[in-house]
Amino acid sequence: MKKYMLAFFGGNMALRYDNLEKAEKEAQKKHLAAWGEWMLKLMKSVHLEVGYPLGSDGRRIDSDGSHDYHFSDTTEGGFIVIKAESLDQVAEIARSAPIIKNGGYILARPCGEMK
Repeated sequence: MKKYMLAFFGGNMALRYDNLEKAEKEAQKKHLAAWGEWMLKLMKSVHLEVGYPLGSDGRRIDSDGSHDYHFSDTTEGGFIVIKAESLDQVAEIARSAPIIKNGGYILARPCGEMK
């Protein structure tokens, strides 16, 4: 199996990682349960390699040095790396992600291997 990165965009911004504590408790609970169930399913099916939600504040490192950086809501809110046989299988797996039901979308890319 090959490795693919899925990056999560959009959806309900009130339920984004940095905003989650401000969301209504019931919405928060449903959101976390949906993601927990989906991730557990991926783990049990041996597809999940790693994944994390992403915070909005970070650093930009370039030839001028390192600077505080705020990532806008239009950037990815999280990612996972999964193992799959093809991009078609990745698309099938991704269709059931909670962010799809929440109005967001996923970009999937194959991961290269360092040789």
